[in-house]
Amino acid sequence: MPRFGRRLTTLPLTLALPASLAVPALALAGTEDDLDAARAATEAFADSAAAEEAGYGLPPEGPLHECIASFDDTGAMGLHYIHGDLVGDNVVDAATPEALVFEPASDGSLELVAVEYVVFAEAWDAENDMAPMLFGEMFMLVDEPNRYELPSFYALHAWIWKENPSGTFASFNPEVTCANAMPNTAVGGPTSATPIRLLGLLLGAGGVGVVLARRRRA
Repeated sequence: MPRFGRRLTTLPLTLALPASLAVPALALAGTEDDLDAARAATEAFADSAAAEEAGYGLPPEGPLHECIASFDDTGAMGLHYIHGDLVGDNVVDAATPEALVFEPASDGSLELVAVEYVVFAEAWDAENDMAPMLFGEMFMLVDEPNRYELPSFYALHAWIWKENPSGTFASFNPEVTCANAMPNTAVGGPTSATPIRLLGLLLGAGGVGVVLARRRRA
């Protein structure tokens, strides 16, 4: 989930760019409509208990159990509540993010700040000729090995619930902190969870199981 980049919609595009590169207003409107759809679909999950009832949850162990912060002081992501069924379905849909991102607050509560869309690269590439896209943005490929101890995957954050000075689709938000995370969810050292074990936990949370995880790695 590395830093992905900045949106250009804050610029008067038809003036700032050459005519051949200008983005049509209709395309920008479509992007905003898709973001509104994502907000409408996830609004109820501002309550983490509602998110859990809908099938999202914090992985019980491994790097993604932790509050994720950058290594270069460019901000943090937060805690990733992941939906096991959605992680394993190889489908990209604005209304069904694979993860909800929460920032731990000083009072112990969790604030919904972003959503994240994820597909595993091996399965996606077997059926597609290019990386997935949403909101007019191309997903970033996170190769293996990575800090999350997962097989290669494509990911895109959308900061639809907390403004991100680095851009709506940047991976890290300088306004988000892990300082208030509980000790067992703060960023820590290496974990004993293997990629197969961790992928099994993610998929198993949605009933897919460890066996499928092993087949994906075969």
